[in-house]
Amino acid sequence: MIIYAEKIIVLNRVIEIAEENRYLSLKRGFMVVQQGEQELGSVPLDDIAVLLLSAQGITITKNVLNALSEQGCITIFCGSNYKPVSMVLPIASHTYFTKIIKTQINASEPFKKRIWQQIVIQKIKNQALSLKYCKREDNITLVEKISRMVKSGDPDNREAYAARMYWKSLFGDSFKRDKEGDGINSFLNYGYAIMRAGMARAICAHGLIPSLGIHHDNNMNQFCLADDFFEIYRPIVDTFVYKLFENGETELSPDNKKFLATILKVNVHTSEGETTAVQSMQYMMSSFVNALEEGKPDIELPIWEGNENGITIIE
Repeated sequence: MIIYAEKIIVLNRVIEIAEENRYLSLKRGFMVVQQGEQELGSVPLDDIAVLLLSAQGITITKNVLNALSEQGCITIFCGSNYKPVSMVLPIASHTYFTKIIKTQINASEPFKKRIWQQIVIQKIKNQALSLKYCKREDNITLVEKISRMVKSGDPDNREAYAARMYWKSLFGDSFKRDKEGDGINSFLNYGYAIMRAGMARAICAHGLIPSLGIHHDNNMNQFCLADDFFEIYRPIVDTFVYKLFENGETELSPDNKKFLATILKVNVHTSEGETTAVQSMQYMMSSFVNALEEGKPDIELPIWEGNENGITIIE
C-alpha cells in the first residue's frame, strides 16, 4: 500500500517525514502531520512499523512516541546522509522480559562465538548471491569459498576478507564504503537504516536488549545485537542499491526512497514457509531466544533466494 500526503511517504508500514517544518501529533489512533495550522495527512498507528525522521525541522509530541512504542513501532532520527543517530525502541513489550534478559546476559562466550559463526557464514553466502543477481561474477567462487572457511567466532576475520572481494566486484575498485559519504553510500545508509530498524523491532518484540550484542561490542552503540543479526540482510540492501546504480540513479529522490523502502517486503525462506524479510526477523529472534533458553547455539537463519534480479517482493 502506498499513501501520499503531500511529500509524506508511506510504504509497507515504513513512513518517512522528509520535508521541513512538520508537526506530528496524535488524534484518535492516527498520527497526524501538519504544517502550521494545515493538516497534510494522517496515518493509522496500526499501519506503522518504522517511522523515519530524515528532515531536521520536525516537531513530534511525546504522545505520538509513546503510542508508536506501544504498537511496537521503531522511530528513527536521522542525521546527515540518512545515517541514524538515535532510535526510540519499545523495550518493555515482552511478557517474560526479565527472564529473557537474564538468559541473554548469562550467555557464554563459546555460545556467542558459535552464533556469530553462523551469521557470518550466511552473510557471506548472501554476498555471493548478491554478486550473482547483479551479474558481477568476478569473485563469486572466491566469496563462496570464504564462507566455508569461517571458524567459531571468526577469529581469522573471514568476514572482512570476503567484504573486500565483494565490494570490489559489486561497485568497482574505486568504491569505498563510507558511512559519511554521498552517492552510493547515501543509498546504502538509507536502505540499511530501514532494514536495521526492522531488526531492532524484532529484537525488542522478543524481550531482548538491543545493546547487548554477541559480537559487536561498542559502548557508544545502543544497537549491538541488531547490528549482529542485521548483517545477513545487508547484501539484500546492496542488491537494491546496485539496481539503482545500474540504472544511472545518483540522487536519493522520493522515487528511489520508495524503491528502497520495499526492502522489508523481500521474499525469504524460513521453516514457516516463504515470508517477508521483516517477518523473517521475528522468526529468527524466536529461534535465538529458544537457543538462549536451551543453551544450544543453533539458530534458524532465513534463506534469501530471489529471482534473476535478486528481488522478489511479497505484496
